[in-house]
Amino acid sequence: MQRHAEQNDASVILTTGDNFYSDDAEFLMAPYVWVEDAGMQWWIAWGNHDVETPTRIEAVNETFDDPPRWGVFQWDDFDVVILDSNQITSATQAAFFLDAMAASERPTIVVMHHPPYSCSHEAETVELVNRVVEVMDDDVVLVLSGHDHTFQRFESEGVSYVVTGGGGSQLYPIQDCPPSHPELIAGEELHHFLALSAEDGDLVVEAIDVNGEVFHEFVLELG
Repeated sequence: MQRHAEQNDASVILTTGDNFYSDDAEFLMAPYVWVEDAGMQWWIAWGNHDVETPTRIEAVNETFDDPPRWGVFQWDDFDVVILDSNQITSATQAAFFLDAMAASERPTIVVMHHPPYSCSHEAETVELVNRVVEVMDDDVVLVLSGHDHTFQRFESEGVSYVVTGGGGSQLYPIQDCPPSHPELIAGEELHHFLALSAEDGDLVVEAIDVNGEVFHEFVLELG
């Protein structure tokens, strides 16, 4: 990840949650000392393991400078809307998301920890389909999530859904999708990260394994 970031002048690391699996923030962040040296930002989605204990919550807040549970960020020509899927029934968050959808006129990326769609260990989250997917407007082009320790890509009604949960913990098997589920375009059981780049108004998404090899790539043509 460091090599790719340096070679491509990356500016942001965007997480899909479960940033910490223990309370030892210093140990968990040791491999990422280069991020601050590179002047990169952290944009954090909160996962279920990030809120397991008060100490864990404090560790995440202290490490990432009190990241909001939900918010809107600007990256290149895109809006990035981060949600806290731990609090998906929150009326305050629901009102924020409605306002974010109404305010944005730019291509939008929605990020949250739990996946609306998944054909793996954790399966899809019907509550997210009802409270997020059904509320998204036509500006949304990409939805990123984690939680399931796999790489999966789906397409539904013009939106790409990517589960990118292969950050380092034990991997999960990919299973057969239910009949009513969006088609699984690609799926891999391996550790990886995503690299997003904007090129002439289009969005390029690369899935990269631990050897630095791109094992899946797609382009959202928006220009």
